[in-house]
Amino acid sequence: MNETEAFAIEIIKELEKKFKTACCNKVAEAYLDCALLIKHRLKEKQKK
Repeated sequence: MNETEAFAIEIIKELEKKFKTACCNKVAEAYLDCALLIKHRLKEKQKK
């Protein structure tokens, strides 16, 4: 795992924490969308 991948995983973990503490509203959805986007892009990068 390189530095970029480690950083992305760190961001995902932080977003997941914020998502868990947020109420079920648009803010929570935005955090989840960001985490999922980063996770998806990271998987795409790992395949290359």
